[in-house]
Amino acid sequence: MLSLRVLTGDGHPVERLLYCSERGGRFSYRPPRLQVLAQLHDPRAEGALRYRLSLPVGWLALPDQQLSTFGDRPVTWLVFPQGNPQGFHLRISVAVFDRGRSIARAERLLGIELYGESPFDPARDRLPWANRASEFGQVRPDERYFRATYDLALFPESFRRGLYSAVVRLGDAREGGGVCSGMARAALACSLGMLRAEGEDLRDQVIVLHGRQLTDRALLAGIPQFLWPSPRRAYRRFVGDLLRRGWSDLCFDVNVPKPWRRDVIRALLGQGHTVVPYAFRQRAPDQAEVLVWDPSRPEDAGETVITFDLQHDRYRYPPLVDYEDAVTIVAVRQHAYLRGRTALLSSLASLVLFSPRARQALIGGVVSLALGLGVLKLARR
Repeated sequence: MLSLRVLTGDGHPVERLLYCSERGGRFSYRPPRLQVLAQLHDPRAEGALRYRLSLPVGWLALPDQQLSTFGDRPVTWLVFPQGNPQGFHLRISVAVFDRGRSIARAERLLGIELYGESPFDPARDRLPWANRASEFGQVRPDERYFRATYDLALFPESFRRGLYSAVVRLGDAREGGGVCSGMARAALACSLGMLRAEGEDLRDQVIVLHGRQLTDRALLAGIPQFLWPSPRRAYRRFVGDLLRRGWSDLCFDVNVPKPWRRDVIRALLGQGHTVVPYAFRQRAPDQAEVLVWDPSRPEDAGETVITFDLQHDRYRYPPLVDYEDAVTIVAVRQHAYLRGRTALLSSLASLVLFSPRARQALIGGVVSLALGLGVLKLARR
């Protein structure tokens, strides 16, 4: 019989490895090195035996992974885990050969836990206000902010009174509204050095960035994720950022309705919330968690967690979202907000949604076009 043990450098048994980073640093394994001990318990083994160690791809071992010894003497390797883990169970095995014939084999499965942190630190990088009028102050669709937000829009005055007014607003509980998207974007941008503002200037930037969700860049960046909804894809984009470069410029727009809902237009205008993901942990292929900073609950950092059911491509973020809700996550990068200046798509949509005359004209134009095409088709017969 062949016994196989995996131990830490100081001799403690290892069942699971942690692959982790802290505050944007490089990912590494903990423990950083392992001892692999193999011993054949067979009194008949007297001659020279060859031991072959098999490790996950990229791992290193000292001495060489093939060793020879006499009889049942124990064999020890010092192993250094390397590279991104390919799965959540990694296999270590040892085979023993006597004159080229395999006489024994043993293996161990080690669990893998992933944990990563971005440079964003809620305690350090949170804004000095919460997403409440009692702290941030009331927000109205002011023309000054409107001009700072957009360079080009169709029928700007109608747009400002319509869709912009519905989105950029923060008042008392009866009025609702909020500037969570602007707060999340501003906090993340400041933490990454993409934005430098303090005090009243920072408050102005929050309002401007909140309005930038209506720009063409932001909409075009989010439309594919809205039309092909997948919370799992948003999670993997964030994790991929941290694994590849140690930081992420993604915010999560949560509670976004799926496009096939009957109330999708009303839901887009009335729900949706933006948070900053800053850490993740995963111990199994089908479940994961992302820690987020929520502008509406800044004091609860560490408790505001999105739980992902990766197998069924859904998520839970209490109290806003439960697994069965027909909602998704849209993850858009910062440059769409920081560089976006035109709002042609949103201003056109505002005409349709908030101007009865424009809506009637559009419907009339579509009907006229359909009738014209029908007449043309009949004339060709």
